[in-house]
Amino acid sequence: MIKRFYDSLGSLFVLSGLFLCALTTSGQSLISYQEIEELTQNQLTALTSVPALNGVRIFKVDYLTNGTDNLPDTASGLVVLPDDTSVVRILAYQHGTTDGPEDVPSRNNNEALLVKSIAGQGYVVTAADYLGLGDSRGFHPYVHAATEASAGIDLLLAGRDLASQEGFKSMEQIFVTGYSQGGHGAMAMARALQDRETDDLFITAAAPMSGPYSISGIMRDITVQDSIEYFFPAYVAYTLLGYQEIYGNLYDSLQQAFKPQFIGMINDFFQGNIDLSELNDFLIEQLTNDFGVSIPSLLFQEDYLTEILGDTSHPVNVALKDNDNYDWVPQFPLRMYYCTADDQVPFMNSVVAEEFMNSNGADDVMAIDVFPAGDHGDCVIPAVLSMLGFFNGFNVSTSLVERQQFSRLGLFPNPAHAKIQMINIPEDNVDLKVFNQLGILVLNRKAFSARSIDVSELPEGVYQMVLSSQKELWRGSFIIQR
Repeated sequence: MIKRFYDSLGSLFVLSGLFLCALTTSGQSLISYQEIEELTQNQLTALTSVPALNGVRIFKVDYLTNGTDNLPDTASGLVVLPDDTSVVRILAYQHGTTDGPEDVPSRNNNEALLVKSIAGQGYVVTAADYLGLGDSRGFHPYVHAATEASAGIDLLLAGRDLASQEGFKSMEQIFVTGYSQGGHGAMAMARALQDRETDDLFITAAAPMSGPYSISGIMRDITVQDSIEYFFPAYVAYTLLGYQEIYGNLYDSLQQAFKPQFIGMINDFFQGNIDLSELNDFLIEQLTNDFGVSIPSLLFQEDYLTEILGDTSHPVNVALKDNDNYDWVPQFPLRMYYCTADDQVPFMNSVVAEEFMNSNGADDVMAIDVFPAGDHGDCVIPAVLSMLGFFNGFNVSTSLVERQQFSRLGLFPNPAHAKIQMINIPEDNVDLKVFNQLGILVLNRKAFSARSIDVSELPEGVYQMVLSSQKELWRGSFIIQR
């Protein structure tokens, strides 16, 4: 999150300053759009250092959604279209924590580079700024699941409208992902799409990355425990300020919640006079000067903290629990990518989510450590590459997707060493493809009739297996460990 996240993106991308002409139109949730950039395939490859499959057109979009007061609001976001209108895949990317209202995808910030790179792999990509950021009014409700989801879904609809107006015929596959705060937002959006009562959006798969899914458990412990040192105390203040905007009952005043020496800078951040990184630097310095350690619980008035610790029905605890998004049952393939050494979002968020989802009866959920030694910044690139590999595994023929959804493919043992056995395929003579975590096809067998396959030549890693016949599709993932 914040600067370390962008620093890590900077290791892969360099900035571009190409701005092009504007267009305006309207649609269902689409209010207006303006083309701000166009990149050829070669330009995009040079810009991101990732081989692009196509060029892209980049649009700033304004669209209709509900604000924090549940009244109509104009929100903004980025929509990136491939220059190949035959693309049938749309991907909603939920962005990570930003420094402030102008540090968002629609303003072509550093994270927008990642959005462009994904679009260069053959996806229509949407990236909502969220409420209270970009063109949306009010203060941003940080890690608030419902508004992250609604902002993302409404831009997805607007992006689909825009794609249609620009010559794309249909969006048959819908993917959802995001990193850090965006991991939380992606999980919230995926769940909301599954629960959506209308039949206009069907999610294909989701891949939240390094997200704080256990707000009332793991993340709360960082906030209230008196022995946990944490060097991102601004997130604690940001969360409380944002939830106060939504729920209105977490405190009567900043003086009730926070110790006096912190109130001035917290209020300056709330008023937009300083950014999140500046607030974080100040809080660390003040905590260290006053107490010798950066422990977030020391931000709070002692009476206020005692009330939170002693009453499970305290408004703070109720709000935190309301924004957990791990205890449910995804009815589509879902992967959570994380790094064990993450210093901002503890990896147990992903492990706990996997445990709850599978215990609840989920069919195809996995949490995968993509770089055990990586901290939050180091984790970005391996997580994104794994996400793309996972989503690219769904890239089968359009006609087959129209006729049939994927069935779950049982694979054993998993993790595997040398051989993988397929245990629930009723047909012979299926086509078999195996993709590595970069989405590269590493095994391809036509008219395959065996029930096991030798994977001894494949290196350690995460893989996707896709089987197809004239009647059915199967998909499963496996890990090779030796």
